[in-house]
Amino acid sequence: MTGRLAAALCAVMFAPVFGQADEARPRPDVGRLPISANATAEEVALGDRIFHGEAAGGTCFQCHGWDAKGTTNGNDLTVGSLGWGESFSEIKATIKHNMAVAPGQDGDLTPADVHAVTAYVWGLVHQERIARQAQR
Repeated sequence: MTGRLAAALCAVMFAPVFGQADEARPRPDVGRLPISANATAEEVALGDRIFHGEAAGGTCFQCHGWDAKGTTNGNDLTVGSLGWGESFSEIKATIKHNMAVAPGQDGDLTPADVHAVTAYVWGLVHQERIARQAQR
């Protein structure tokens, strides 16, 4: 079974159980996310599309939720603190690790796609922290 076929089958079988497009739980506004010094706004926007299954066969939302606030299978990416690290390199390493543990479950992501998803997740993780700092 190819990676794309496995991802599509997983999406059909598990979308009702895991994260799915849900207007009651809107996706984060990509235009309001902070941008890491390691990325561009275009990479964050591509990461958003990959995360939500609109590019590269990405399936991130299925475990992390359409709103990135997590499900029983994936943690909340919006809380500003991740147990495995919040730096750009730590987030990228975790994504690569997860892809290695479950081959084909994350779509057909190229290194550039992984970088884009990392940029998007970094923005999700840091949005609240940066907003709090701006209020000081």
